[in-house]
Amino acid sequence: MTKNEIQQVIELDSSLKRVFQAISDPLQLIRWFPDEAVLEPYVGGTFKISFLKDSKKPKMQMDRDFDNEGKILEVVPNTKLVHTWKWKQFPNFPHTMVTWELAKISDDKTKLTLTHSGFSGNEKGPASIEEHDKGWSFFLNELVSYCKK
Repeated sequence: MTKNEIQQVIELDSSLKRVFQAISDPLQLIRWFPDEAVLEPYVGGTFKISFLKDSKKPKMQMDRDFDNEGKILEVVPNTKLVHTWKWKQFPNFPHTMVTWELAKISDDKTKLTLTHSGFSGNEKGPASIEEHDKGWSFFLNELVSYCKK
């Protein structure tokens, strides 16, 4: 890990398959992460998520909409998902990369390592690495709760 990347590791009380579906199926993704999602789980596919100012999710209160667009770079079912990450609202935000790596601990326990790399270190405000780190912590906790259901 470098100073310009985020890495978070969590354990989920769910199978590899369940966790992979939660991070790669847009209909499941919107139940714990963004308000809207397009995720085509194949190399070259679209990754597009939106967090809406007028979200119906009570934990997500924002002063504006946030839209993120990218491409799927790698898919290894039940093991790995890699996509680019670029905020439309921040033209100087670099094209970063998010890697989701899953490892089986047991039949009903999975380790997830999330790495968000490619930050310049010059991002400020909501686009900063610090704000992304907080955001990933929040949403990974949401994923843990979602996968328990």
